[in-house]
Amino acid sequence: MQPRTIFLLILAQAGMIAASMTVVSFAALAGKTLAGDAALATLPVSMSIVSNAVATAPMSLYMARYGRVAGFRLGAACGLLGAVSAAMAIEAGDFWWLTASMLLIGPYLASAQYYRYMAAESVPEDKAPRAISLVLLGGLLAAIIVPNTVGSLNDLFLPHAFMGAFVFIAAVTFFVQAPIALLPARPRPPAPEGTAGRAPVGDSDKTVQSPGDAGDPPRGLGDFARMPAFWAAVLNAGLGYAMMSFVMTATPLAMEVCGFDAVTGSHVIQGHVVAMYLPSLFTGMLISRVGLVPMLLAGQVLFAVAFLTALNDVQILNFSLALVALGIAWNFCFVGGTALLVQILRPSERGRIQGVNELIVFGLSALASFASGVVLRYLGWQALNSVTFALLSVSALVTLWYAAHRRGGTADSPHTGPAGRAATGK
Repeated sequence: MQPRTIFLLILAQAGMIAASMTVVSFAALAGKTLAGDAALATLPVSMSIVSNAVATAPMSLYMARYGRVAGFRLGAACGLLGAVSAAMAIEAGDFWWLTASMLLIGPYLASAQYYRYMAAESVPEDKAPRAISLVLLGGLLAAIIVPNTVGSLNDLFLPHAFMGAFVFIAAVTFFVQAPIALLPARPRPPAPEGTAGRAPVGDSDKTVQSPGDAGDPPRGLGDFARMPAFWAAVLNAGLGYAMMSFVMTATPLAMEVCGFDAVTGSHVIQGHVVAMYLPSLFTGMLISRVGLVPMLLAGQVLFAVAFLTALNDVQILNFSLALVALGIAWNFCFVGGTALLVQILRPSERGRIQGVNELIVFGLSALASFASGVVLRYLGWQALNSVTFALLSVSALVTLWYAAHRRGGTADSPHTGPAGRAATGK
């Protein structure tokens, strides 16, 4: 474990989650204020997620060529420009300007998704789940800071409702450049016990291929499409993110309809964000002890608990408990899915396949975010939560398929593929 690198990534992650949490808590409300149509309210949020999804693959390729740190800097600069533009749009009272501005915030969020990969690549493979979990702890700092700080800034900039939220994002994306600048260009993880003389999997700023991978050329997308492990990794992270976004994005709007004010809604989102990241203290350890499949299935059970709680009533307790269960469920599935993807990739495949993974994950999240506003507007809160069970069933079935595949003795690994089958006997 490289404590300095992990600490800097935690700080950077805190900045990204602070910005993301602010977008989720206030962008839809700002959109509704400016648009005057509840069906369009989530469009600004959706645009940030769409641009996030679109930027993930190019950002991964950019980092593969120019380095992780260069990509992180570029992303933060885009976020700063987008936040300043959004604040100006609110001052001008222009909904479409606000929506267009959110397209610049997406690349910042996209670049920050690779913090967890840098953490995983900075440690031996068996420590990767723990490293991923620790970086996600940055979300706890964000959960503490955002509600009161942004609430005070919003009051400061009245009568321009919610302008303070984007001033806050601008400040975050400016100051996050400091920990990014201190990240090492080419950190190297210690070799795990029993692997003396073997080149480590590098947490290089650029992808470094070890001698052990020299005989294993990059596999094609077709090879990954035939891997149950790949689909279990991608869909647990992707559908987990989609289900979380679908419900979370609609929550402030649903609470407003039920008579709760924006501050109360932001505190529910705060509890949700704490629940998303607090389990990171032990998720990596649990994955190491009980295995990936049990953790993924536990996450799916918690998703079901969240949806049933939300369906039961529209009291503040139901909103709060549902969002807490939703956050823990997301953590288990997202950390588990990421750890599984890290396990099956060769160093030469990271830039391309991580980009494909992020595109799928945030493409699904973008669709879910936009759909949530439409479903809430025309079908209501209960219908919105009922729809999620269809997504949950797909995630559960893919996880069970992967578990059966493993029990059959054909688990996928970095050496699975045309060049690796002879070595692995599979």
